[in-house]
Amino acid sequence: MTVSASLPVVGLVGLGAMGKGVAANLLRKGYRVIGFDVNPDALAWLKSQGGEVGQSLQADASRVQVLVSFVVNDVQTEEVLFGGQGAVGALAAGSLVITCSTMPPAYVEALGKRLQAHQLALVDAPVTGGKVGAEAGTLTIMVGAAPEHAERARPVLETFGKRVFVLGDRPGMGSQMKVINQLLCGVHLAAAGEALGLARRSGLPLDTSLDILLSGAGSSWMLGDRGPRMVSQSWDDVTSAVDIFVKDLGLVVDAAKAQTYPAPIANAAYLRFLATTAKGQGKLDDSAVMRSYTDLYPE
Repeated sequence: MTVSASLPVVGLVGLGAMGKGVAANLLRKGYRVIGFDVNPDALAWLKSQGGEVGQSLQADASRVQVLVSFVVNDVQTEEVLFGGQGAVGALAAGSLVITCSTMPPAYVEALGKRLQAHQLALVDAPVTGGKVGAEAGTLTIMVGAAPEHAERARPVLETFGKRVFVLGDRPGMGSQMKVINQLLCGVHLAAAGEALGLARRSGLPLDTSLDILLSGAGSSWMLGDRGPRMVSQSWDDVTSAVDIFVKDLGLVVDAAKAQTYPAPIANAAYLRFLATTAKGQGKLDDSAVMRSYTDLYPE
């Protein structure tokens, strides 16, 4: 891979399931990538792909013009930016910070103002499409940012995103849209587990039941992606954990409450994931939400 000197240097924080795909696409498009992660194996992987390993954000953030964060949540984002070894203070004035995590919209809106006080620009850019989309460079990206900052970020975002939607001119608006996206994802996934759990309880063959559901009007993307794992009950093959949806649907419930907006179906789905975690199954693949039904009503 040939690095282009005309492109900004990108710092990438978080080399997990999503971050690896993002890093690979940035490198393929000629970006110089400096990676940061607590997992030494992830850093070794990045180096093998032609990327560079950052020692710490405080020490190396001054070398990047764009910092992209793919950490899990707002707690980790806060540590990345303002923690003891955080990037703020090391990033040069005018640098761009792109956050791709699913976080509370109010937190992200406030974060934009805090970074502005340090002469840093925030692009709120959560994504959907999962590990497969990150690897293929086909993620959908929801952006909230000042127009000039969104345009600066667009070439970087388009290396790993197929569709980039600008929803508004302030951080927090992308995160609000991601919350709504997660509402549907969580509801569809919980509903898939409920439907297949009922099929199992009724003595129907799960593989045939899934084929029928996928062929008709009741199908959904989540059913097609998670349904085969529900049939095989391969809960340990984790692409996204139950605990992630506890977090994400918790954000949905909180965002709806903040808008004085009743969201009974989202609340019901949240409780199914929470019940699964409460039984010690939070680290399993999120398709294991089916167990919140089948464990209650075993064959």
